[in-house]
Amino acid sequence: MTDKTSLDHAVEALRGLLADPKADAEPPPELQHHAGFAALYRDLSALRPHLTRICQGDLSHPIHEQGPLAGCRKSLQARLRHLTWQVQMVAAGDFSQRGESLGEFSTAFNEMTEALARARAELQRSEARYRLLAEHVADVIVTLDGEGRFLYVSPSAQALLGYAPDELAGRPLCDITPSAEAPRPGTVVELTVRCRDGTTRWAEVNTAALPPGAGDGAVLVCVFRDISARKRLESDLKHLATTDGLTGAYNRRSFVEVCGQELQRADRRARPTSLLLMDIDHFKRLNDRFGHAAGDEVLRQIVETGRRVLRSEDVVGRIGGDEFAVLLPATTLEQAGRVAEQLRTTYERLAVPARGGTATFTVSFGVAEWKPHLRTVEELLQRADRALYAAKNAGRNCVRTEEACGGRPQQDPPPQGRNCIVLKR
Repeated sequence: MTDKTSLDHAVEALRGLLADPKADAEPPPELQHHAGFAALYRDLSALRPHLTRICQGDLSHPIHEQGPLAGCRKSLQARLRHLTWQVQMVAAGDFSQRGESLGEFSTAFNEMTEALARARAELQRSEARYRLLAEHVADVIVTLDGEGRFLYVSPSAQALLGYAPDELAGRPLCDITPSAEAPRPGTVVELTVRCRDGTTRWAEVNTAALPPGAGDGAVLVCVFRDISARKRLESDLKHLATTDGLTGAYNRRSFVEVCGQELQRADRRARPTSLLLMDIDHFKRLNDRFGHAAGDEVLRQIVETGRRVLRSEDVVGRIGGDEFAVLLPATTLEQAGRVAEQLRTTYERLAVPARGGTATFTVSFGVAEWKPHLRTVEELLQRADRALYAAKNAGRNCVRTEEACGGRPQQDPPPQGRNCIVLKR
């Protein structure tokens, strides 16, 4: 083999070593006799897997060779190791890291860390704003995990519920609100919440689902707004709309409405129901003599004293100036007459302190029973009113039932006198 031929073989072998991934690690047999070439070939062959490991991220392979090429490899390996450490620092939150010696790669790395630093700063500002809102608004803001347990609870829980935030952390929502009323995403509900001292308050709860990956496992955010004052106002307004402000009895409209419901139940259950209609005797004279303050107190005593005689299910209403009605569920006409007589004697014994003395008064009663052919509460009131008219004509301070007077006013008092009660036999 001529020198030129040997040189051509050597060049071809080196080119294959650089270009062919399947090139042999050993020089061709015909060139192995040249010790210098064989050593060069083996050095270049050993360089290939080392560069491959660097490309694959293995930066720990030792380099024992000397010279410029080995120095470049060592420098590249060291810079990549340093860059790896910088990436780890950025991942830990240190956005001050800067790349300096990898050209465009360093420029891209620096732009990335600056963008991350800006994003973190904006996130921190946003978090600070929301935390400021959450910690200073009167509403209670909470986040819940997938099991309905508290993760975050705003400090305002102390004022609404009596709990410090850390007392609720990890506890289920049903500890403070009935599970049947648990809020659902996308809803605004009104429900009662249990406070630390065992009392309950009304809250309006606005619930929203958090996007996946919101952090700390939270899936729901709920905002609890205290509406106890509003509920009390609504209750007060309802009370004012349905009751007589002086006596606390139902006003006429509400009395008729409640009685209508009760009479429907009486029809369904086929049970007797009766109504008392009572009127204070000579109330105008009492007002003129003792003053309106005494008159008002007498009206209050009609209801207050009457409730001590009546049952809790009995319905009391003020349907006129000094006229009251009582619906007695599950009560026959005869039983209602006895109740009326008990009330009459109770009122007769009352003495109301008044200007210039003590005011006493009597009450007349008309009693009627609900019948299947009747259609309205007003019809029942009319029947009781006819019996009351008979009691007035009988001398007042007595009880009359609708059947005793035959549905017509009696003009003459019965033989028993003015303090009588006429009942069905």
